[in-house]
Amino acid sequence: MRYAATLTACMALAACGSNEVVVEIEGGDGQLLRLDAQDLQMHHNRLGKAGTSTYSDLKSGDYRVSVVAGEYVETRRLTLDSPPVTGVGRQRVKFSIPSGANAPFERTGTILYASTPTRVRNWDLFTVDVASGEVSRLTDTYEAEKQPKWSPDGRQILFTMGTVMSNIDVWVMNADGSDRRRLTEHAERDQGAAWSPDGGRIAFVSQREGDVAIYLMDADGGNKRRLVEGREPAWSPDGRRIAFTSSAFEGNDEIYLIDVDGSGMRRLTEHKKIDQQPAWSPDGLRLVMASERFGGQELLVAGGDLTEQVRVTVAENTFELNPAWSPDGRGLAYSGKMKIGEDGEFVTDERGRSRGTFDIYLLPAAGFDWDDTTERPVMPVNLTRTDDRDERSPSWRAF
Repeated sequence: MRYAATLTACMALAACGSNEVVVEIEGGDGQLLRLDAQDLQMHHNRLGKAGTSTYSDLKSGDYRVSVVAGEYVETRRLTLDSPPVTGVGRQRVKFSIPSGANAPFERTGTILYASTPTRVRNWDLFTVDVASGEVSRLTDTYEAEKQPKWSPDGRQILFTMGTVMSNIDVWVMNADGSDRRRLTEHAERDQGAAWSPDGGRIAFVSQREGDVAIYLMDADGGNKRRLVEGREPAWSPDGRRIAFTSSAFEGNDEIYLIDVDGSGMRRLTEHKKIDQQPAWSPDGLRLVMASERFGGQELLVAGGDLTEQVRVTVAENTFELNPAWSPDGRGLAYSGKMKIGEDGEFVTDERGRSRGTFDIYLLPAAGFDWDDTTERPVMPVNLTRTDDRDERSPSWRAF
C-alpha cells in the first residue's frame, strides 16, 4: 500500500524520477579543451580537461552539446523524454578526440596585417614574426593600404589601396613590398580580395553595379564576373566553395556558402544578431567567424556541416574580429581590443565595453574564458602591443 501511495503521489506530480546526461570526453592530448554544455547547465561553456561530466534534473526536450579541441570540433544533439516515474533516465554522450588533434598550436610563421595611428588615420601594411614578435613595415604612403592577404605560396600580397577621395582598388605586390600592380580600376570601390587555393583566381567585393557584391577574376585581373550579393569572401581550401557574409537575403548579416559557379548557395547561420568574417581552417573542415549574438564581438567555431557554431571567446565586453587560422589549424589570430587594468579586470567605457586599441592576438582554437568565472587558465597573446595604433586584418603564413 505504501508503494501504491508513493506511486500515486509521483503521478500527481508528473514524475518522481529524473533525467540525467553523462558527457564523456576521451583524448585531448592532456591539453585544455572546450565543452559547451549550456543547454544542460547555465554558463557551462568552459575550458577544461578531458573527463566525465554529469548533468542532472533535466526536463524533456532537445539539447545540444559541443566540444572544441584544436583541430577537433563536434556537436551532438540529443532528445530527452519526460523523466521516469521513479529512478533515473540516463543518456550518455561520448566524444573521442583523435591523438594529436589537440596538441598546442605552433608559434611559427609570419602574420601580415594593416595598422594605422589612432589620431590620424593612415593605414599601412606590416608583418610580425609569430615566434619573436619582431615587426617589419612594408608600406609607408599617403594612401590607405588595407585588408592584406598572403598568396597561397606566401610570395605575394593582395591588398586594397586608395582613399574615399581617390577611389579604392585591389592591388598585388611581392612579399617584400616591391612590384606593386593594380588589378582593378573602377570608379566604384573594389576591396576585400581573397586568393583561390591554387593562386589562379581572386574573389573580391565591389560596388560597381550599385550593390555590394562578390566578383571573381583571374589572378592577373582579367575575366571579371559577378558571383553573388555579399562581402567578405573566403575561398575553401578545395577551391570549390566560397563562404561569405550577406544581409541581402534575410535582412541581417548571416554567413553563407556558395559554389564558385554560383550554384548551391546554403545559409549557415540563423540569428538576429550580426554574424560575419568567416575564415576556413587549413583542412577545410571548420569555419571561424565573428559574431555579436552574445552581446559583444566574439569568435565562434563551426565543424561538421558548419551549421552548429560554438562560442570560443567567452568575454562579452571585449572585441574579437578578423579571425584567421594558424597554418597547423590548431590556433587563431585575430584583431582584438581588451585592456586589462591593475586589478586584473577589463578597463571599460561608460557602456561597459573594453577600452584600448586593436592589437593582433594569438589564441588556441578552443579560445579563452572570462565572464562568470575567476578561473582564467588561457590568456590571449598580444603580438603587437601598440597603445597608439589599431591593427586589423591578420593573415598568417607558415614561414
